Amino acid sequence: MPYATPDQLRLWLRLPEPFTADEAATAELLLDLAQGVIDDETGQSLESATDTLVLDSPTRSDPHRTATRSHRLVLPRWPVTAVDSVTVHTEDGDDQALAYGPAADYTWSADGILTRIGDTWPAHDRAITAVVTAGFITLPSGVTRISLRLAAAGWSNPEGLSAETLGDHSRSFSAEALGMELTAADKRALGAYRART
Repeated sequence: MPYATPDQLRLWLRLPEPFTADEAATAELLLDLAQGVIDDETGQSLESATDTLVLDSPTRSDPHRTATRSHRLVLPRWPVTAVDSVTVHTEDGDDQALAYGPAADYTWSADGILTRIGDTWPAHDRAITAVVTAGFITLPSGVTRISLRLAAAGWSNPEGLSAETLGDHSRSFSAEALGMELTAADKRALGAYRART
């Protein structure tokens, strides 16, 4: 699911005619670049996808520098729509597949929190493997708006021209001149979708 489509970009630009094949290819490229800018800001793709996550211990340090084992494990990607499996790995190399449910080994929330029932998560690196589906099935409209604005900026200055002098004709180009930069308001809006680390 792209964050925005070429047809949405055409409407945003108020172009009356459908894109030619070359224009459609340019629109797709600009929308891909805009999506990359958004993903870089959020630290995660917002598209729904199933991933295998290998996670370290969710231990917390207290003020006395001792590790406290936790019942809660915060997943980096969210919102979570499915958890297919969770496996705990011991330091000895043994694997234990956990069962889902409040009367079993763990539960999960859409916010991306795995809660261990009757036990804590192990306290070592690469302790847990979870197969998780996370991301938005329906993308928030604010993300689509930001994607379209970024792509439109690139459309209006496709060469990345940053300066042009008419006398003795001098031109200067830069990637930043494409205008595919997030505003402070964009960054605030996208802050709601940042990956957790």
